[in-house]
Amino acid sequence: MKKYKWRIYADENIDKEIIKSLRSSNIDVLWVTEDNSLIKQKDDLFHYKKARKLKRYLLTKDKDFWCDSKYLLHESPGVIIITTQNKNIASSLILLLKNLVDNYNPLDEPIYLNKLKVKLSDSGITLKILDHATQKKIVKFWNWEDLF
Repeated sequence: MKKYKWRIYADENIDKEIIKSLRSSNIDVLWVTEDNSLIKQKDDLFHYKKARKLKRYLLTKDKDFWCDSKYLLHESPGVIIITTQNKNIASSLILLLKNLVDNYNPLDEPIYLNKLKVKLSDSGITLKILDHATQKKIVKFWNWEDLF
């Protein structure tokens, strides 16, 4: 199974501790707070589109990105929404997600998170994706205990 390096576009509401943890785990993180041209942009839709243009997953705590009427699912760069307030758990949840995608992939090619939205909480993971055949939205939840 071929792996690929994760590329994250972290918006300004992601804590510095999370950024440091992800970078120390060999994840390429572009943090809006460190880029003067990006920090000036306050429009969430701008960041949604910019992450897609840069082919990076959008990492955020902003639950508004879950809304498909404004942030279209089929145009998703791969949105990862952190809902826990615990910074240590937040970075661990992202690494757990990466572990799931990289190491439990039944396919012969890498899995990409584009056209997908993920909510990571203390209790589990929620995925929102379009069914390829029907183009209908599917939302699934798994407890962390059930996955490992």
